[in-house]
Amino acid sequence: MSAEAVGIGSQIDTAAERERRRPLERIGWIALLALAPAALGYLSFNAGGYSPSASGFVAIILAQALVLRTTLAARPFEGFSRALAVPLAGLALYAAWQLASALWSHATARALDGYDRTLLYMLALALFGSIRYTRERLRWLVRALVAGLAAVCLIGLTSRVLPHAWPTASSFYNDRLNYPLTYWNAEGMLAAITLILGLHLTADRAGHWSVQVLAAAVLPGIAATLLLTFSRGALGVAAVGLLAYCLLTRLHTLPSALIAVVPATVIALRSAWDATLLATSKATSPAAVAQGHHVAIVLGACMLGAGVLRGALLLLDRRVADLSLVRTPPRRGVRAGAGAAVAALLVAVALALGAVGFVHRQYDKFAHSNGDTPAAQTRERLSEVTNNGRVSLWKAALRIYRTQQLHGTGAGTYQLYYPRYRTEGLYVVDAHSLYLQSLAELGVVGFVLILVVTLGILGGLAARIRGPDRGLYAALFAATLAWAIHQAFDWDWQMPAVTLAVFILAGMALARPGDRRLGRGGLPAPRTFVALGWLALAVAPLLLSTSYARLHSSAQELRRGDCVAAKHEAQSSLSLSARRPQAYVIVGVCDLEQGFARAAVPAMTEAEKLEPQGWEDQFWLAVARAAAGVDPRAAIRQAIALNPLESGLRNAARQLRSSSPREWERAAPRLREEALSSGKFATASL
Repeated sequence: MSAEAVGIGSQIDTAAERERRRPLERIGWIALLALAPAALGYLSFNAGGYSPSASGFVAIILAQALVLRTTLAARPFEGFSRALAVPLAGLALYAAWQLASALWSHATARALDGYDRTLLYMLALALFGSIRYTRERLRWLVRALVAGLAAVCLIGLTSRVLPHAWPTASSFYNDRLNYPLTYWNAEGMLAAITLILGLHLTADRAGHWSVQVLAAAVLPGIAATLLLTFSRGALGVAAVGLLAYCLLTRLHTLPSALIAVVPATVIALRSAWDATLLATSKATSPAAVAQGHHVAIVLGACMLGAGVLRGALLLLDRRVADLSLVRTPPRRGVRAGAGAAVAALLVAVALALGAVGFVHRQYDKFAHSNGDTPAAQTRERLSEVTNNGRVSLWKAALRIYRTQQLHGTGAGTYQLYYPRYRTEGLYVVDAHSLYLQSLAELGVVGFVLILVVTLGILGGLAARIRGPDRGLYAALFAATLAWAIHQAFDWDWQMPAVTLAVFILAGMALARPGDRRLGRGGLPAPRTFVALGWLALAVAPLLLSTSYARLHSSAQELRRGDCVAAKHEAQSSLSLSARRPQAYVIVGVCDLEQGFARAAVPAMTEAEKLEPQGWEDQFWLAVARAAAGVDPRAAIRQAIALNPLESGLRNAARQLRSSSPREWERAAPRLREEALSSGKFATASL
């Protein structure tokens, strides 16, 4: 048989194989399309995915999806490209560095929690980046994510304007809209991303008319959700993202979309703004409910009007597309010159109006006004330019960084070191800046790696803003830009409900185009070994999520006063993963409450050994030793050294300053009760 005949036969076999696998691949794609919004919805209704149990569960699902793709797809990683390799490698190295930081931080559980979250993002980027990019696939993915995120936002909005239709816990009615993510700034960022991508869907002329109409209809409601969070950062980056999209996309696609959406959105925002009682802790009072009903009616009318008007203006799109200026646009040089002229004119007008002085005054106010005024917690705060305590958090991060500049203090340890370097009485877990927290916890190495991830995604998206996909990539770039800026002022990284969407979209957007050329189909090892590798990566999230869930259950039992159940759950959590000091503290506190003071000392000692830099563990060790009649003064002095501004520790030191074991034993129960009721201890808030 000739070589030519062999080649023809192999081509026929390959074509037949592809045809056989096509239904399976279609089913896999539909499953992935459903998985993306489902994962974000699950995380949103589980406190934004902040806890290791929620994020770990989604990481396990993504790992299983990668196992299926590795074993069933003809070319499992054909979508991998150079543009994708940069952020993917950056994430992998960042996760590995977080894991390695346990070697010098001696806070293994915290390092594993940080690694687990980064692993979630890496798995999402790898899974959606393994599929070949096509315009239709990315469009469907954007539609699915916008539908899921819009549902989360509108449910949150419903809980505020119609509280009896969607009742929630009373904690969600305190001033600012934070349901279901539990954090208003994250809720606002979720709405900002949805707003940017939704504007693209309604302006995308290549999209289906039904998508354009539905996207226009939901935007007024999404904008009202964003407003009621009163998140200045989210509102600011939403404006930046929308402006970036309008400048980067083809301008002739925008007029009809803006005509349909902007008036209805303005009316919706005005109605939400005027409902003053919805921005208070009395959002369920009869008067507030009446205001909410009025807002709901106005919002419904605005959403319906925007959708109907967008449908009618689709006819205008056809006429605009027939204009000679659109069919044969001016040369790039002419467009660039016109843009530069407009920019120069705007700069000149801004300078004439005193923009430099205004910016300087606002910056000075931001830098030196450290917190909101008592009256500026919701509506009024939007006109207040303050850093809300963030500057002190950033300064503390820089002080922590200077102690270990190369490798940092270890993943997740900002919470441990912050009390030692703080200048105010705030208690925080995160530095409210991904970049500065990475610098403090992981040193220069971690800081560079997180920049590689962020800039790698932005650069890859920016490079593809051209040709027929210009508008689509402009929207993705604008949404990612808004997220990247907001990361500098808040802790979206710790809220996977917000950040996971960025990595899902980036994976598909940076994948190799479906240009009929063979992609990367070969695996670094046989399929079985690669699949086992994905399963091995899922082990850590499985153990961590189960362990944390049992620890959380233990803390709940402690608050209910059931020490038998609390100790059982705490000890069970210790057997599943890296030992958490909080579990030993719960066991020790229960021993104290049950009168077993001497048994509490070894438990508190174990907690102190696990996190020697934790002031809470030192405090509990002092309380246990005092209850057992053992000298607690060295432990309480160490606690004060680790948290010098805590008045409660100084009060404890005064009560324990005696050299009499009987005085220590009398003081221990008071200190235990004060600590549990203070709200300052992580164990009591799990």
